[in-house]
Amino acid sequence: MNPLISMIASQLGGPAIGQIAQQIGSDSGATQSAINMALPMMLSAMGNHAANDSGADELHQSAQNHDSSIIDDVMGFLGNSAGGGMGNVILGQFLGGNGSAIANVIGQQSGIGSSSAMQLLGILAPIVMGALGRSSQTNGLDAGGMAQMLGAAAGSSGGNDLLGMATKMLDQDGDGNVMEDIAGLIGKII
Repeated sequence: MNPLISMIASQLGGPAIGQIAQQIGSDSGATQSAINMALPMMLSAMGNHAANDSGADELHQSAQNHDSSIIDDVMGFLGNSAGGGMGNVILGQFLGGNGSAIANVIGQQSGIGSSSAMQLLGILAPIVMGALGRSSQTNGLDAGGMAQMLGAAAGSSGGNDLLGMATKMLDQDGDGNVMEDIAGLIGKII
């Protein structure tokens, strides 16, 4: 399993899923399904953002400045704020105008609805950023190393890991790039 995905998945077990489901007004099964879709989309979008030097530098700086201790106490984070404004800032910075469209796809495919999916993305964004920051610090990654790590995580399509399963589900043409397939799904919805 990809170490980045393993770090995130290990913190999003039963109690965390239950807490998130309660906060977004959904059940645990649908919430888990939505998370399985959201994580590869977010990592792919961040990987795309980091594909050039300025984007990689911006993401690296944000991850370095983000409180990576969130990954050690996800339940505490969920109990205190569950993302709120911080998550929306991260989404705006790295998903740009695609956040609503991605939420629509996740909401429709998982059955939680686009409003709940947008809330979910806001909750997950600080957790993902915390994992990126922790990975960067632990492995001594510079901006280029972080971009490579994201590229490897987003390109992962094999195995039974969380990202691999979701990527296979979303990557309709099998090219490893889920963002173009999401755009196609969005076009069908609209």
